[in-house]
Amino acid sequence: MKICYLLPGIGLGPQERKRREGVLNDIAASGVKVVVDHIATGPKSIENAVDEYSAMPHVLAYVMDHQDNFDAFIIGCAGDSGLEGAREQSLKPVVGPGESSIILGTLGDQRFSMVTISDERARLKRRLVRESGLSEHRLVSSHSIGIPVLELNADQEATADCLVSIMRDAKAKGAETMLLGCMSVAFMEPELLARISAEADLPLINPIVSAVKLAEALVAIHSYGRSAEKNVTTSSLSS
Repeated sequence: MKICYLLPGIGLGPQERKRREGVLNDIAASGVKVVVDHIATGPKSIENAVDEYSAMPHVLAYVMDHQDNFDAFIIGCAGDSGLEGAREQSLKPVVGPGESSIILGTLGDQRFSMVTISDERARLKRRLVRESGLSEHRLVSSHSIGIPVLELNADQEATADCLVSIMRDAKAKGAETMLLGCMSVAFMEPELLARISAEADLPLINPIVSAVKLAEALVAIHSYGRSAEKNVTTSSLSS
């Protein structure tokens, strides 16, 4: 199985892309390879709706041009930039980290909060919850870190302190878990994220994990269906 993790921005350097590819492949199951790539042109990162809309046609073009190269695609933005159009046209599964974390991370009727980079993106998270089919009453709160995507890792300790404060506030409001709504936060070192979760005493749902596992599951589901159909056809011909 080969999965493409597609960055809808061009601002990450080759070293960081390679690091993220390593993280993704550590998460992936045995026999699954995840390849990190980016759109040919577009915004440096997804900071707002304008960036999102400008990236969408390039996301769609990439997915359609690489149908034969991958078994599934993950759009590397927790806002799921271009997901609907790509999913509509693609013959292969297309997964959004935002949607996957909402669907998989809130099983058991948990109440949850979400955190992202800005107030604008926080509003988007509320829309994603509605579009995922969940009752909005389960979303306790949607928070903003207030740090641009490309600056999140400049001072990871400051980002960590901000996250702990936000998560404690969310827990006080009734959240049972926190969904990370930014992939640059999600790609912080696992040990640091574990420390943040422990200090805030609130579980973290990481969209990297949910996206990879949902992509694997969708490929397996589709492959099983094709295998079953092939077996039925072969059996019919032989009889």
